[in-house]
Amino acid sequence: MGRGPWSGDDAVVHARHGEDLRQIHGPNASSVKFGPSLCKNCNNARSQIFDRAYDRFIEFMATNESVIAVDRRFRFSDIYGPDWPDERVNLIKYWVKHVCCMAVDNELTIPELLINYLDDTSAGAGAPPHIRFDMLVQSDLLRLRLYQSMEYGSFIGDVAGYATPDGRLVAIEGHTMWGWVMVTYRYDSTEPFGSTTFEGDLVQMGFTSLVSSEYTLDPTDLMNSQWMAHPRDTPNPTVTPARKTQPTRPGQGDALG
Repeated sequence: MGRGPWSGDDAVVHARHGEDLRQIHGPNASSVKFGPSLCKNCNNARSQIFDRAYDRFIEFMATNESVIAVDRRFRFSDIYGPDWPDERVNLIKYWVKHVCCMAVDNELTIPELLINYLDDTSAGAGAPPHIRFDMLVQSDLLRLRLYQSMEYGSFIGDVAGYATPDGRLVAIEGHTMWGWVMVTYRYDSTEPFGSTTFEGDLVQMGFTSLVSSEYTLDPTDLMNSQWMAHPRDTPNPTVTPARKTQPTRPGQGDALG
């Protein structure tokens, strides 16, 4: 995208439900930023490593989408090489930073356990406390992409809040997306334990639809159709073949390996 201004064929628009589209002229537009919740050093120098891990993840997904989106599986080692354990944690921290900014926007405090997790530089940091992540294929967008070559970008879903009987907000859940890659989250300030469905090298993604069941595309059925004959019969040299696994139920992610 570059530093802007974005116009013509590079034009970018910002959409909110029930509002008119607004053109975004560059990456510093206030309408596409969270409110001030991180100091400049944290948002730039300290978390750049998280941003780079995310950029590499999305670049790999875009380059190999006709295979990964249909198989619903990939290996972190194909994205990051031998450093995948460290980079997988950095990728998780990218999404943790997103969730924390969303939580602060909704006037939730960030527990010390979560701050310590972001500061932990070891590959053994594990799952983030207080947050549950799942990674899914968004099936109706995948269908539009593969059948109709639909262009798409990033998307932040609506946030649902959960409160105590006295009205105190304690948890939120929502999702963030790039194209057909959906990462759902639930952040609970009262629950210290967290989890992800992508703990190992090999990740098996679930799938879901946000529109309706008639638009839901089962990636397994698509792979067996004439539409995917060429990608199916043309091996991708950049992707390590994954071992066969039992299919997951719709909407449920599963991490293997």
